[in-house]
Amino acid sequence: MKALNGSCHCGAIHVALETAQAAADLPLRACQCGFCRRHGARNTSDPAGFLHITAAPGSLTRYRFGRGEIDMLICDECGCYVAAVLDLEDGTTIGTVNVTGCDLEGFAGRTAEAMNYEDETDEARLARRRAKWSPTTVSETAPSA
Repeated sequence: MKALNGSCHCGAIHVALETAQAAADLPLRACQCGFCRRHGARNTSDPAGFLHITAAPGSLTRYRFGRGEIDMLICDECGCYVAAVLDLEDGTTIGTVNVTGCDLEGFAGRTAEAMNYEDETDEARLARRRAKWSPTTVSETAPSA
């Protein structure tokens, strides 16, 4: 596995997507909800990989909208939308990273597949996220240099 690394604009939040796949082989999705369109979000994840999110203390805002199920992680310092995470009932967390908001390496110039999840049932939505999102950790500590 190798890590694809990125951060928000100011560097207060760092992300590392551990994956055995090359960035060119990972899915790239553009959710069509109002939040994601307004942020120019293009997200990726690897269910066989691992997403690590490290935020400087006090730099992370969790925003919920719509069904109120997932946390959109936004940098308090620069306003970048970094990732979406979901805490599961078994205590684990899964997530998807916004390659645009994190300037994640290896995705420049790629076109994202437009995705519309509006008609999904709650059960289908959860099943899709479980199948496609990455196991995730979120920690609020000073990122290492």
